[in-house]
Amino acid sequence: MTTIQPAEWAILLLALGGDPPRQRARDQQADRAGGSLRLIVLDRLVTLDPGTSDLAGALATIIEELGEPTGPTRAIASSLLQEWLDAQAAPGYWPWLIAEAIEAGAIEPGKRPKRRRAQADG
Repeated sequence: MTTIQPAEWAILLLALGGDPPRQRARDQQADRAGGSLRLIVLDRLVTLDPGTSDLAGALATIIEELGEPTGPTRAIASSLLQEWLDAQAAPGYWPWLIAEAIEAGAIEPGKRPKRRRAQADG
């Protein structure tokens, strides 16, 4: 089990940002909207700063706060919860995530990552 808290994990994911959707022969508005919503949920998760046992409850709170339509937010929250649970079962995930953040220039070894603010696409 890791000692990393959900808010710290969310900070690392925010520091990495999100890659823009790869070029496809279709409209990618939904891909961009989903990526923006994920950043908003992660940012809110950092603010709530839940303990490891409170992550599901914090995600439920975020779903409620963001309001209708709840389907997209539920999907993002469910995906994040599953990613968190998978990370708990894979000890190699944490060194990999930190190495990715360092490689991306999002963090410097021995320093806290810079928190990117979530922005909605206009």
